[in-house]
Amino acid sequence: MFDFGNANEGQRKAISASNGPVLITAGPGTGKTFTLVQRAIYLIEECNVKPENIFIATFTEKAAKELITRITNELSDRGIMANINEMYIGTFHSLCLRILKEHLEFTRLRRNYRLLDAFDQQYMVFQNIYRFRNIPEIDIALPTGGAWKQAEAICNYVNNLSEELVTPEELMSDSDQSIAALGRLLKEYRDILTEGNLMDFSSIQIEAYNLLCNHADILKEIRTQVTHIMVDEYQDTNFIQEQFIFLLAGDQKNICVVGDDDQGLYRFRGATIRNILEFPQKFAAGECRIIPLVINYRSNSDIVDFYNEWMSTTEGAKFKFSWENFRYEKKIEPHKKTTLHSPAVVKLAGVDDMDEWHENILSFIHCLKESGKLTDYNQIAFLFNSVKHPRVTALARYLEDNNINVYSPRSDMFFQRDEIRLAIGCLMLMFPRYIQGLENGDYVFLQPEHLTYYRNCIMMANDYLTKPENADLLKWLRRRGKTHIGLTGTTDYAYSR
Repeated sequence: MFDFGNANEGQRKAISASNGPVLITAGPGTGKTFTLVQRAIYLIEECNVKPENIFIATFTEKAAKELITRITNELSDRGIMANINEMYIGTFHSLCLRILKEHLEFTRLRRNYRLLDAFDQQYMVFQNIYRFRNIPEIDIALPTGGAWKQAEAICNYVNNLSEELVTPEELMSDSDQSIAALGRLLKEYRDILTEGNLMDFSSIQIEAYNLLCNHADILKEIRTQVTHIMVDEYQDTNFIQEQFIFLLAGDQKNICVVGDDDQGLYRFRGATIRNILEFPQKFAAGECRIIPLVINYRSNSDIVDFYNEWMSTTEGAKFKFSWENFRYEKKIEPHKKTTLHSPAVVKLAGVDDMDEWHENILSFIHCLKESGKLTDYNQIAFLFNSVKHPRVTALARYLEDNNINVYSPRSDMFFQRDEIRLAIGCLMLMFPRYIQGLENGDYVFLQPEHLTYYRNCIMMANDYLTKPENADLLKWLRRRGKTHIGLTGTTDYAYSR
């Protein structure tokens, strides 16, 4: 008999639902990853499914690595001999890339193709901007400004159209000239990719999807190989990802999707909450099992209560809104009731005096620390409408100035940190031609604020290097600069301690 360990009733149902379509609505902190791991183990141990027959798609490489580690450890703890190296676990893009590499001869790609990152993609368009500017009616679609700004707009167009599986032919046949122009733009862009044996990030999924659509034998081969599909964070999937999953599953319909309709975060990149809300409707009535996970193991019970109250009070006559068609009915339950006498959810407001607002927050954090209720600063989370707002970045800097490190990866503060600016400045001093290019105005694709940023980095590095204690670093940089002054091509460096 399968050992479910500490799994609760909802988790047990989700783990043992091995066949057919399954939707697991997993609220925040309800053990989603634990459930996915145990479900994979259940398939291997109880259902005799081979690891190479399991396909698990995640949204980050970190999540994929965590799943691999936890599944490996769990198999080892249970004494099950299984090789999961062939298991399909990864992001949608990495899994699609794996399929492409295994069947490269059936794609438009040739050996030694190059995969473009976001900067490479924009620079490639920038280099070929004249081809896009020559497209009839293209002025309707392109913004005014320089070639670099227009290249950015073109990349946004082609990425969004690709995620929606829109073809150039569909657009070019439209009677609206602006839409037809976008079709010609998309065709020109894809022609450039083919000519250069290139593939961008958004094209990975399209190429894999087209491969399966255009080659029935390959699709049959992969369907025979992949018998059980699991998708994490399904609320963040977009149109092409949904189409790819259903194409891969075929008539077996062994699709298990896990997600929380209250946590749809990626609409800006094409994700649609409709995928998780309408998933059961893709099958015959009653065919899809819906299993809710509602017991929260992560948060203080006050935070859970606040979440439930907020969801219940943000609808009704006052808001002229109902959640009925936009979320699954659920109420998150705390694993245990808090024993703290102070609230875990507080609201701090200060508009007139920013310094006072900062000081109050710092004081509150120190009080929590001194009382023993806070053992790690990672236990604190700040919620804002935008982490890039000046008030938010000012608070983050204030806390860091007072020895409280802040993790805010989407605030664009990384390149404003002194150590990063100093590192960039020192690197630029190693390559005098870059500095000459800045002064001569050679880098026309850079925005004025970028030019200012790089100049400030160089000035900061100069100030740092004039200090007597940094004399050895200054000498080292000067030696490197003399070496690089005659360079005419590119060079790669790898530093290690």
